[in-house]
Amino acid sequence: MQVTAIQSWESTYTGKNRWYLRLFPSLTDLVFLLPAFLLLVILPGTKTLLSDGDTGWHIRTGEWILQHRAVPSVDLFSFTKPNQAWFAWEWAWDALFALIHHAAGLAGVALANVFLLCLISALLFRLIRRCSENDLLALFFTFVCLAGSSIHWLARPHLFSWLFVLIFSHVILSAAAGKLKALWSLPFLTIAWANIHGAFFVGVLMLLISATGEALDVFISQKQMGRTAYSRARPYLLCALGCAIASLINPYTWHLHEHIFSYLRDSKLLDEIQEYQSISFHHASAMFFEGMLLLGVASTVWCFQRGKFAAGLLVLLWAHLALLSGRNIPIFLFIAAPWITCIVQDTLAALKPLPWVNRLAAAIRRIYADLQPMERMARWHFVSALGVLCMVGLLASGNSTFEAAFDAQRFPLEAIPVIQAGNYRRIFTFDQWGDYLIYRLYPSKQVFVDGRSDFYGADFVIRCEHLVAARYGWEADLKRYRVDAVLLKPNAPLAEVLKESLNWRVAFDNGSAILFRSTSQPEHELGSPSESRIRFSPAFNSGGKQFGAFLAHKLTISNLQRVTHERRSL
Repeated sequence: MQVTAIQSWESTYTGKNRWYLRLFPSLTDLVFLLPAFLLLVILPGTKTLLSDGDTGWHIRTGEWILQHRAVPSVDLFSFTKPNQAWFAWEWAWDALFALIHHAAGLAGVALANVFLLCLISALLFRLIRRCSENDLLALFFTFVCLAGSSIHWLARPHLFSWLFVLIFSHVILSAAAGKLKALWSLPFLTIAWANIHGAFFVGVLMLLISATGEALDVFISQKQMGRTAYSRARPYLLCALGCAIASLINPYTWHLHEHIFSYLRDSKLLDEIQEYQSISFHHASAMFFEGMLLLGVASTVWCFQRGKFAAGLLVLLWAHLALLSGRNIPIFLFIAAPWITCIVQDTLAALKPLPWVNRLAAAIRRIYADLQPMERMARWHFVSALGVLCMVGLLASGNSTFEAAFDAQRFPLEAIPVIQAGNYRRIFTFDQWGDYLIYRLYPSKQVFVDGRSDFYGADFVIRCEHLVAARYGWEADLKRYRVDAVLLKPNAPLAEVLKESLNWRVAFDNGSAILFRSTSQPEHELGSPSESRIRFSPAFNSGGKQFGAFLAHKLTISNLQRVTHERRSL
């Protein structure tokens, strides 16, 4: 009876004389605009996207690429590692957003990333709906995934990796349904992925696990391996090989792969990077991840029982990786959500005998029956296009609520004019502020360190942390690199020490950032600090300076005594 009603509705209202129905908003339109609503209404606007300073050096790198028509291979931004080898592995993103920034400033950068999040949201909703065929549950879990992934909503290249993960998931789902030809689009996508973000190997991994799942299905269901299992796994294996070869099409060829894997194996370095650490479950947004994690583990059992071995293996793998590193949480949510929706739907069906569950399930079925015909009808997505135009208007309005700018509470915006006015060439600050200084002051100023942790390495990153903490040897490090300005937060231990030092003076202090200048600015020479003409041991230097201070003190007392004696004589 229900099927007949749906067919009748479609035949009555989807004809050519009802073309205007294609303009009506759909759930896909709603989901597409959901990230924009969360950002501009619930969260602190575009400042959320610009809360990480890495966006700054990415834009300046892109400008260098466009200006020189080449991809950099040595450092551009620091005075601590001049001309050392550097992998600008996200160069395509840098160049693209440098163009956007040139045309529309930070507002354009923010708008492009909001649009990317909207596209991710729509693809996720469609992926969940393809697996569960339940619009309401797909809508609910899309919202949960967006809320859980919002911890990493930043204007950085990793958003493209989220997009590619969802596209790969859609193609793999189509291949599992028999549309194997769709797999051959993935190597071409991998070329783009390998030049936009370093997580391109995730796509190869997804294909290899899909091949493993097909082989396991043959072994468990047919109790045989060999040629049959290989035949089922072969399309995925060949596609994985094609993607791996395609990933070599980048400016650094196989050296990029070597660099990325050595970076990810460096546990000493990753332990110093916050986004690679495990998430704190005391954080408010962690409740979404915690709930999805529990449901995700349960969904693996559901997947294995129904022969969906690849899906179960992927969920288990990314659950493990999400627990190891907070930056893996969004990918886990996107991969696990479709199968979590399926197990929730089956659980509701199994609990029908319970009165309240039966009423809830019946209500969901009624709403679903009403929505399905309209939802499956082709749309022109006029509402989504109108929403994008509204976002453009809001970001271009100049209203402070929607202004695309770095947050003054996070970055030293007011210190920039002072730094520009001063003759400072070697500025020490921590990595996030170093990123911002690159955005505001490059190429006239250089920084001690910035967010390119893979370039600086573990030992240098730890040295910077020791400097900020004013640990033993801090003064020797500042002298070694001939630092003439230090920019810190007022509560940093090094700031407290510099306030007491005779060699440093406060040049700016607004309560959220403090700038120190050296009272004896060294003469700036070309070359690195290690190229000094005369080298003394630290002990000799320290002893010599103490003796010099003592001698100056004695000479001052002697002069005062001489002047006093002359006045008395008069």
